[in-house]
Amino acid sequence: MKRLNLFPILFTLILLLLVSNLAAALIDAEAAKIPYQVNNSDRIVIGTVSKIDTYSSYTIYTVKVKEWLYNPIPAETIKIRSKIGTNLTVEDEVEFAQNESALLMLNDGNLDELLFRVPLGIKYPVSDRDAVIEELKAQGKWQEENQTENKTSETGMKENTGTTGEQEESSNQTQKSNTTPFMSPVCMLAVMLGVIIYVRRKN
Repeated sequence: MKRLNLFPILFTLILLLLVSNLAAALIDAEAAKIPYQVNNSDRIVIGTVSKIDTYSSYTIYTVKVKEWLYNPIPAETIKIRSKIGTNLTVEDEVEFAQNESALLMLNDGNLDELLFRVPLGIKYPVSDRDAVIEELKAQGKWQEENQTENKTSETGMKENTGTTGEQEESSNQTQKSNTTPFMSPVCMLAVMLGVIIYVRRKN
């Protein structure tokens, strides 16, 4: 019986794997840049972490607002949810230290609870403020009223500093993280080797 030459197949599969990983790395690098983040953020804020509440599958960071740079809301503090907890770690999720200050691009989570997410877990130093403002101007998003440093209203959205974490903790006890990690190169290689062994035995 004619034997199948597996080298071209294996080489092609490895090449495809390397190309896909390289493409993913390029996309991640582009997504981390200020222009991309400004274009894809619901709000932009500068603040300082004043409280950290860690649960089994997530962490809630309370952030004291210093300045809104884009799409402000009347709140002196906000909360940021990260899918990193005592029993769970997820890549591309943000982590903060107590009293850490940062410039943050936010995606809306639950506005009633002033709860937000940080896309790709990326935080910027406060020194990037001018660069972000320049990009906001370039994208036509900058308005002088965007700057609301220490001018937040106490009568708008109420500040929910108490029970958000506890309520989410009880609802999350019964479910695992629904994020499926991307298949690693090692797993992909194992799958390819399994396919090759199967084909060789069949022939």
